[in-house]
Amino acid sequence: MWVAMVLTAGLVVLGFGVREVVIQRRLHHEGLRVRGQVVGHRRETSGRANSGPVFYAVVEFADAHGARHTVPAKSSGVKGLPVGGAVPVRYLRDAPETARLDLPGRRFTEIASVLGTGTLFTAIGIWMLATGR
Repeated sequence: MWVAMVLTAGLVVLGFGVREVVIQRRLHHEGLRVRGQVVGHRRETSGRANSGPVFYAVVEFADAHGARHTVPAKSSGVKGLPVGGAVPVRYLRDAPETARLDLPGRRFTEIASVLGTGTLFTAIGIWMLATGR
């Protein structure tokens, strides 16, 4: 049962990673680039002992029709993203919910962390299958 759960979790996470790669690729080629503004920072706690809170920037931008939208950063850290600061955002013209911060370092981190986690869980599941655990 554990093998199936680990393998399924790995494949699902890999699926999310591939989906993010596809979205990022479309945004790079077809997305509109606009200027967003950091309006705050969302605080989350991990629930683990001895670990402090984690902060995520929250960015607001206006689409081509003038409607305002909010996009939370998918990776933690607010260094270089102060409240009131400008941040480039990309989104697909008719789908502002696809908006992502257009910061190359964050884009790589967001994709690599999801794909890495999915690969790790999938590899563990395959290893468990191969060794009969």
